[in-house]
Amino acid sequence: MNTLYPITSADILVRRIPKVPTHFKVVEGHIMATSGAFKTNTGENGLSVDILALTTLLQTVQNPQKNYAGLLKAEVPMNENFECRHDPIYGNNAHALIVGNTRPIAKKLAAACTVQEVLP
Repeated sequence: MNTLYPITSADILVRRIPKVPTHFKVVEGHIMATSGAFKTNTGENGLSVDILALTTLLQTVQNPQKNYAGLLKAEVPMNENFECRHDPIYGNNAHALIVGNTRPIAKKLAAACTVQEVLP
């Protein structure tokens, strides 16, 4: 059994951001995430992210033609009293959750996120 990684405020979380208008925008030539990229759906127990210390951007993004990498300091949701929990799933040991309904803080998460294009 694997030991769970203790996420701290210094960790970087990576969110796969689909290249669709509801999830990103371009402002003055810079790609930015929208709140749509950080909203949990009904029935989800948290927002799916990867822990950068346990993976690579390419592994998280999977398909660079269809997705961006959104980098977020774990301290952002933690400062809003959201737990960030390592939640390994089959085929992805780096998987984690920002636990709970993130809709109330989605704009704050998007504003704090740095979006990167990932090259294959």
